[in-house]
Amino acid sequence: MNKGQIILVVIAVLAVVGLYNLPKVVVDNDNDNDPQSFVDESSPNGVVDHSSEIPEEAAPRIDYWKSELNIGDNLKENDSALDSLMKVYMEINKYDSAAYFAELYAEKFNTVEHWQKAGDAYFEAFSFALEEQKVRSMGTKARAAYDKVLAAQPDNFDVQHNVAMIYISGSNPMQGIMMLREILEKDPDNRQALMSMGRMSIQTGQFENGASRFESLLSYYPEDVEGNFFLGVCYFESGQLVKAKAQFEKVKTLGASEQVITAADEYLERVQ
Repeated sequence: MNKGQIILVVIAVLAVVGLYNLPKVVVDNDNDNDPQSFVDESSPNGVVDHSSEIPEEAAPRIDYWKSELNIGDNLKENDSALDSLMKVYMEINKYDSAAYFAELYAEKFNTVEHWQKAGDAYFEAFSFALEEQKVRSMGTKARAAYDKVLAAQPDNFDVQHNVAMIYISGSNPMQGIMMLREILEKDPDNRQALMSMGRMSIQTGQFENGASRFESLLSYYPEDVEGNFFLGVCYFESGQLVKAKAQFEKVKTLGASEQVITAADEYLERVQ
């Protein structure tokens, strides 16, 4: 299997664990009273009405939770309503809309927890975006929210990890890699950092380095399905076929999804 095929397999497995989705629009922060208008950076004037893109069955729930928050008037402090509104938007793959309302809420009530919620939502929108301009826009907004969190919680490793991934996807990947290494120096069993370092090794064809990362991860989390699968990939691609076979067989015992088991079986056919 060549490098291109491996990357496709990696993407397929990441999709299984919910790391890829396709947002359609970006919310326009200047249109607080018309939250169904969104920024489309490919549009001449930047703003397009995307209200027709909301599925009919989701619209009543969106309207209800907006009314509970008093959107467009005087925003009320109601975390449950915000979470419910964000959940509806995420269910219909409007991660950027969920992030927009989380940011409105954070600006109004200005707590570390609310800024992290906004940062996490923008990070999801960043992760799922395809167009370069939207990736940059969502990444910038996520970093701005996360900066407020890190000012109060400099050792928040979850936030540090996400900021690192934004740098890695942008114009300064080495800064992001150094941030991941710093996390692991302070917190050697940090699953997110170990996983991200391992994935990057696979994507760059450094399979022996990837195996080392995933071995470290599994020393702390031996039943981790994703880590076990990717360790098998690294063993397979570095020619350690006996280890690869054992690894993919183990994956099938861990309660993995049907898609992951299928991918493991495809590898096992190649090592028989």
